Amino acid sequence: MEEEHHPNKSDPEPGAVHLFSLSYNLFILVLTIISIIVVAGLLNSSVNLLSDEVLWRIDFLICMIFLADFFLALWRSPKRFDYFFKMGGWLDLLGSIPTVPGLVWTSILRFARLSRGLQIFKSLQGKNRQDLIGETRRQPEKTALLSIIIAAVVLITITSLLVLVFERGAPDASITTGADAFWWAMVTITTVGYGDFVPVTSAGRILGIILMTFGIGIFAVLTSFVAARVVRLQGTGLTQQEEIAAMRSELAEIRQLLKVGRSQDGADSEQPQGSEEQ
Repeated sequence: MEEEHHPNKSDPEPGAVHLFSLSYNLFILVLTIISIIVVAGLLNSSVNLLSDEVLWRIDFLICMIFLADFFLALWRSPKRFDYFFKMGGWLDLLGSIPTVPGLVWTSILRFARLSRGLQIFKSLQGKNRQDLIGETRRQPEKTALLSIIIAAVVLITITSLLVLVFERGAPDASITTGADAFWWAMVTITTVGYGDFVPVTSAGRILGIILMTFGIGIFAVLTSFVAARVVRLQGTGLTQQEEIAAMRSELAEIRQLLKVGRSQDGADSEQPQGSEEQ
């Protein structure tokens, strides 16, 4: 008979942790910290207006990920009303609004995401933490994919700002605005290379090499992630939890058969030799 679980203060907030794995929660937490840094740069009056053009676009890109996270959490939540009103889902939605002139106050709601993310990791104790860490280790391709998305956002931000610094004052430069720099970084990291914006300085070309090399790595990780998921789903038709439960059931049956076999062997060896001759 299963032992009944009684919630206590050490248990995590219902639904807050188990909607997603530890790696995904960490991904959103790190992305939230990056977005707060980007917003701080936008609100800093000393930042160049050309740099603002890059930061606006980076903030919009991050907010689109936040918006997808909100709808995914809403869809996976067993009680959507509770998630939206009681668990702060409405704060996640408002915190997904990009920072635009006149709506800068919405950026403050990013701190609500940060606070909730920190509370999730703080609430992980004992078995809950070990289970989630084990889940992360069983899906290394998922952890690698989330990590490389974070690295891509950081790299696009840094290279967009740097290539703008290197290129805008160079003769015959085609990358002269923040919009040009962001577009060049996105096209280069995806290894598309339209050729409409090309760095002319040595430093800018080095940045291009870095982006192209990293872009190849992104597609390699993405391919391995998709392949692992397809193999896992088509191989058995079961989810990972169902596969684990089936394996445990098979192991239990094997152990039972071995136990029965050993008991029969022991009984045969204990029979007297005279009985065999008769």
